[in-house]
Amino acid sequence: MDLREYVDVLRRRWRFVVVCVLVGLFTAAAVTALTPRTYTAKAQLFIATNDKNSADAYAGGLFTQQRVKSYTKITTSPVVLRGVIDELDLRTTPEHLANKISAQAPLDTTLVDIGVEDPSATRAQAIADETATQFTRYIDSIEKGSDDAPQLVKASVVGNPEPPTTPTSPRPVLNGAIGLLAGIVVGITGAVLRNSLDTRVRSAGDLRRRLEVATLGVLPKPARRRAGTADRGRGTQRDEALSQLRIRLRLPRDGTPNSLLVTSAVSGEARTDTAVDLAVNVARTGRRVVLVEADLRRPRLAETLGLHDAPGLTDVVTGEVGLADALQTWEAGHLRVLPSGAPPPDPAALLSSRHLRQLLRTLEADADFVVLDSPPLLPFADAAILAAEAEAVVLVVRVGKSRFDQVRRALEGLASIGARVLGAVVTAAPPDRHTRPHRRRQAAQRHGAPAPEDRAKALPDGIRTPAGRSR
Repeated sequence: MDLREYVDVLRRRWRFVVVCVLVGLFTAAAVTALTPRTYTAKAQLFIATNDKNSADAYAGGLFTQQRVKSYTKITTSPVVLRGVIDELDLRTTPEHLANKISAQAPLDTTLVDIGVEDPSATRAQAIADETATQFTRYIDSIEKGSDDAPQLVKASVVGNPEPPTTPTSPRPVLNGAIGLLAGIVVGITGAVLRNSLDTRVRSAGDLRRRLEVATLGVLPKPARRRAGTADRGRGTQRDEALSQLRIRLRLPRDGTPNSLLVTSAVSGEARTDTAVDLAVNVARTGRRVVLVEADLRRPRLAETLGLHDAPGLTDVVTGEVGLADALQTWEAGHLRVLPSGAPPPDPAALLSSRHLRQLLRTLEADADFVVLDSPPLLPFADAAILAAEAEAVVLVVRVGKSRFDQVRRALEGLASIGARVLGAVVTAAPPDRHTRPHRRRQAAQRHGAPAPEDRAKALPDGIRTPAGRSR
């Protein structure tokens, strides 16, 4: 993945990243609230020799620097801590008290720093001061060989620190920074991992990158509408996207196909809606369009368009009725519809007949554009049969439903029969990825001009609009 792909993943899964960041911050806040406050008190000791001669003092200083390394261990010895417990009347043991005390010697110094952690700032400072006092007494006793012998090393308490005023634990800022960083890392890692493991198509870019399929159009979800309305989808984002799809269908080198099969890998990918809306969009340009319901398994085109029960495709192929009697003119003007007709016992056998091929050639000769709505490719053989007869095929892929392996198998099936696949049409795309026609309408109205979708469609002279006015 390159940087652009990572940005695209984060843009699509930003909610997951935000949730992880919020969880990290909430965890940090919870840890901060539940962690008991701890104060750290300090005391400092200065270790020196009694040599007054400068040369001897220098050698003694080096000697003392070597000794203070051992003194840090003595600070938490039971002998010193028992004195602290007795003097302060603490109810604890030397072993437990040693866990609260730390001692270290700064490099190249003769100092010993004592630190004591305790929930009480006053008690922590008292323990630190008393530990320093008991340490000096103990050092005096072990460094003095006998009662009349001179004292080689002397330990002195330096400074008189006050009890700490701010706790050293918990640290809200540090905890918050750790929680924020952990949330960002987990969120980004999780988003990338989920994207790599996700088998569903999430965008047209995913389809191009993983399967190298050309994307002819990206359609948002269709708006709710009444069946049979002549203004189906007019002036919507989907209508604008369909216009772009219509234009792109005229770009291939081999020319605009006379017949186009609209299919999908599996059901539920808005295949019928795409076929209907594309046919309506092309018909609005004045071209003669025939929409054929070739889905004989689960036909629903008549219900979608509000057509009455009448003979259809199966009746024409079997020779029971003529083509002119089965075609129905829809309200949208130049669109004629051929419903599925009576359900056949064997749809695949009917679609494989030479009569179906002849019917398709007749429709191509009589109309400018023929759109076939077919069953899905993977469950049935019907779509593959129709794909071999139609001049071109577009594969409908639904965002969030179609899986890459299903789309790949569908494309391989179409390639095996030599179908001319123009590309894919991505449906149910989020609306924020498209231009918003209502914004252009508002901008046009502010300047006193009609919006582009409200302007008259360019139709040949003498052709009447659905409303009945001559153009």
